[in-house]
Formats: sequence, C-alpha cells, structure tokens
Amino acid sequence: MININYVKSPINWVGNKFKYLDIINDLIQNKQYSMVVDLFMGSGNVILNLDCKAKKYIGNDKNKLVPTLYKEIPQYTYTLENLENILNQNNRFSTKESYYTFRDYWNKKYLTDNFDKEFIIETMLLLKMCSNSMVRFNPKEGYFNQGFRGLGNKKEFFTNTMKDIIIDGLNQLVVHIRNKNFIFTNYDFLEYKDDNNDRLLLLDPPYILRKDMYDTDFTEKHDEQLLELISNTKNNFIYFNYLYRDGVINEKLSNVIELKNFKLIDINNKTLAGQGRSENIKEVQEVIVTNV
Repeated sequence: MININYVKSPINWVGNKFKYLDIINDLIQNKQYSMVVDLFMGSGNVILNLDCKAKKYIGNDKNKLVPTLYKEIPQYTYTLENLENILNQNNRFSTKESYYTFRDYWNKKYLTDNFDKEFIIETMLLLKMCSNSMVRFNPKEGYFNQGFRGLGNKKEFFTNTMKDIIIDGLNQLVVHIRNKNFIFTNYDFLEYKDDNNDRLLLLDPPYILRKDMYDTDFTEKHDEQLLELISNTKNNFIYFNYLYRDGVINEKLSNVIELKNFKLIDINNKTLAGQGRSENIKEVQEVIVTNV
C-alpha cells in the first residue's frame, strides 16, 4: 500500500506522469540505489515523489527551464508581497495585452538565463495564464510561445486563492527539494553514459510511432538509442511509451519486449487530440516497460 504525500509540480508539462505515481512506486517501494536518473524529467513530478532510497536523485531535461528552476527555487522564501509587486508592475494582468507584453519580458529573461527570484514567481504566473497552463516553446528559436487563456468574467486574472496556491506551492517545493539530495541537470539524452549497475533509470521520452512524428528535439537516433539502452542496461529501468496508437503498432518496442521478456504494464487506453472534444478521443495503448 503506497502511503506518500505527493508534491505536485507547479509546472504542467504535456504527458506528465503524476497520476501514475502509485504504479511507479509500487514497483520500487523500499528498494535502494546508488542513484536515480530521470533522463526526461519534464515537470519533475516523478523524480520528486519516489518511494525508494538513493544517494542521489538526478532530474535531467534537454530543455533548461525546469532543471534550472528547481536548482534556484530552494534558495529563497516566497511571500504574497513578492507576487503582488509583480502584479502591480504588469497592470495586474487585467487585459490580454498585459499578458503578451509580460510574455515578451519573460522570454528576454529566459533566453539570457536571468533566473532570479522574481523570474521564478513570474514563471509560475506565466504558466497559470497561458493556454491550457502548458509549457510550449518555439522548437527553432527556443522562446515560450503559448497564447493567453483569457480573463473570462474577471477584471484581473489572479484571484486571492490562486495567489495563495502559487506561494504555498513554491514554499512546499523549497522544503521538499532541500529534504533529499536532488541534482538537476540539463543535457541531451545522447550524452548519457550507462556505466553503473546500481541505478534506477526513469525514461519518459516523447512518444514516437512514425518517422513523420520526430521533431528537432527528439530524433530517430534518440528513439533507437533508448531501445538499445533498455535492451542492454544492467540497471533497473522504468520506460514509458505507446505500444499502439491510431492503428499503428510500435514494432521496435514490441520486438524488444518479446526478446527480453520485459514486464509490461498497461496504464492508459485513451488519449485526447485537438481541443479535447469527445470525437477527438483516440484509442491507444500507453504502457510502462520495466525490468524491476
């Protein structure tokens, strides 16, 4: 029985695995490792909430935003006054235009690595205001490009409850990150060296089934090297992907599972495409593949 008070990341990354934490922890509960390495940490929900012992918990992502934020967040204490100052400097986000002006300002700080205390709070505000509250960057230029989700009937975007949630969430993260030996890094998965047999590897890459689905950040070379890694590693691993989607079978992954007799856990059989209407529900087989 899993009995953990999970800390949810304030960053909503597409495909984050928060809802699967009990399944993950059921596999590794009470196990001990020299280190845990989360090579595609995304929002960080998994690496932050593991029920296993390790000397180091390493969260890595090729995108610098989350690893850098998590390195900087524990250096400060956050107050409502800090947040109110930012609101006052930005017309309290009472118009659509104030969001886009703020987004341009945020991008300048992000692209010049100005991750100060204000930037941390500014990032939380940005991600609450953007469409679907999801992180999205221009793949070529690297700037944040999500649109504004709108004010609805409100005169300004942030309610008192929302402000409390942001500040409380940041201060909870401070305590949580300080409580374990977390290390946050920012490199391409292709640079990873699998030179130990006492690690737990967490592998949650972009899900690829066809060659036309590869983008500039995740290539066919990445996909093939991941399958090579799980085929040959002496470490424990937990790997996520689609085995089936849109009538297409992930043949390469299927062959590796059969050849190596890996454990297969079904975690999801439906996904939404487009704007979330019922006609956009697609049949999938999302799985965990593991040797744990």
